[in-house]
Amino acid sequence: MDVTTWNLWVHIGLVALMTGGRYLFEKLLSRFLKALKVEGTNAQMFAKSIVMVAFNLIVLLLFGLLKAELVALANVERGLIVVAVGLVMAILVSLLSYAAIRAGYGEGYGALAARSTLDKVFAATTFLVLVGPAEDLFFVGFVQNLLTARLGWVSIVVYVVTFTLYHVANVLSGVEKKEEFLGALPIRLTVAALLGVSFYATHSLLYGLVVHNAVDTLSYAALLMGVKHRQANPPVEPDN
Repeated sequence: MDVTTWNLWVHIGLVALMTGGRYLFEKLLSRFLKALKVEGTNAQMFAKSIVMVAFNLIVLLLFGLLKAELVALANVERGLIVVAVGLVMAILVSLLSYAAIRAGYGEGYGALAARSTLDKVFAATTFLVLVGPAEDLFFVGFVQNLLTARLGWVSIVVYVVTFTLYHVANVLSGVEKKEEFLGALPIRLTVAALLGVSFYATHSLLYGLVVHNAVDTLSYAALLMGVKHRQANPPVEPDN
């Protein structure tokens, strides 16, 4: 099925329909994992990411967008610039995250700082390998990719808005805490914009996936170090 030749409004409707379908599928998946008693664990995050990667690939395949060019080593000079900017951003974000956690913020992310080694392996593997494909294959590879031919650079805006509204829906449904969403919003918008520009400039998801995984992996490392510091230096209760 080649949808690239379809009418723009059909494309927009398709984006809305598939985004809603992805959201409902993810909610059902979360409920299923909850029934298996693995909700809130890093194993759950790992399993959920694998399933969402598979969902994204099926969507791309269904609409004829699953092509080798999506992850090709194309426009290398532009891609390396994106990766360089992304790595600098990842380091800055991780340093800010570490400082914030040391200061007492980010309590909602405490579950990610798992106690067991196995749980940490699940989390690290998710961030190193899966977190980018679990989101970018759909939001960039499907949404932006589908609209690029018709809308040009405006497709980046549509992707960023769609991605943000998706996470707003997660807050409204209780999947994500409001404080976590607001705290991560500036970083999410910045990274999302960079990923959108990366795909528009290189026509490949490869560089954006590297950046996305790097941002989340270094942020997770900062979380672990920040929690470890807080545990070693608990806050002193004021005398009454």
